[in-house]
Amino acid sequence: MMQNQPREETGTHLAYLDGWRGIAVIFVILGHFWLDDIKPGVSTFGVDLFFVLSGRLMSEILFVKRAELPTFFFRRFSRIYPALLAFVVITTLFFQGTELSHGPVAALLALTFTINYAMVYTHPVALFDHLWSLCVEEHAYILLAGIAFLSRRRLFPVGAVIVALGLAAMLNGIVRTELGASVLYTHWRSDVSVAGIFLAGGLWLFLRRRQAPWWLSPAALLVAVVAKGLPDHTLSFGLSTTMLALSITTIDHATPVFRKILSTRILTYAGLWSYSLYLWQQPFYKLYRAETAPTALLILAALLAALASFYLVEKPARRTLNRFFQNHLAKRVTGERTV
Repeated sequence: MMQNQPREETGTHLAYLDGWRGIAVIFVILGHFWLDDIKPGVSTFGVDLFFVLSGRLMSEILFVKRAELPTFFFRRFSRIYPALLAFVVITTLFFQGTELSHGPVAALLALTFTINYAMVYTHPVALFDHLWSLCVEEHAYILLAGIAFLSRRRLFPVGAVIVALGLAAMLNGIVRTELGASVLYTHWRSDVSVAGIFLAGGLWLFLRRRQAPWWLSPAALLVAVVAKGLPDHTLSFGLSTTMLALSITTIDHATPVFRKILSTRILTYAGLWSYSLYLWQQPFYKLYRAETAPTALLILAALLAALASFYLVEKPARRTLNRFFQNHLAKRVTGERTV
């Protein structure tokens, strides 16, 4: 029956996934501007929410819809790069010569998605330290695309492989933490933080055709929130990441009230703007830490900058690039048919 089908496969838009993304960016902003001073880790929990959602969505695109890899990478490029390029160029020029100046090397590291490992080796990155999470996602996309490439040529249990890689990344983080490494040397590394992306991607492949209890997704999310606040960082990382992955992979069968809350307009709009918000909150967060202006004014300025980025750069660039790519594909197909 239709109600038992995975909702991704009905072709309908899932507003509650937009809402999940909206909650993620709200956690990042509230953590940076307020809650991290009270309870550290709130903003990184928002990043964790982004990671598991990415894992679920990328598994759907690569292993269920079986997107062609050139199309997959081009769409990722059109989604990510124009807004990133604008952000890097504008902030590099605007903050040149100030205490927040980062210079051309940091800009190059940001644009090549290598800044998270540069940070590990103590290269100064000033305004760009939040881009560690974007680097993790891009590295995960490359690895998942590689698995997709191999799986289309030789049969193997894709879900099990992805879960195993996620568990290996989690174990890597746990071992590093137990050995006394700081967050800089653990969770900002792709070989640790892909754990959430891979666990969610693999679990979704296992669970997408199974009817989950209505309470499982909200309960797993609640456990993840509680686990994130545990003083034991090893238990916090492992349990919170696993529960978030379980929550996002079973959300399609969650109680309608839970999905309706996530589908509220304020959350879905926050999800729509989330990437630009993620990029542009950072310079204003740094100004907040420097106590240069009232917090409310800086948050408002971050929102306005993000909206300008979304409507003037991110959205039109993505639409234009994707239209160009589709026209290119259409011309190539037409040319092949006439040969």
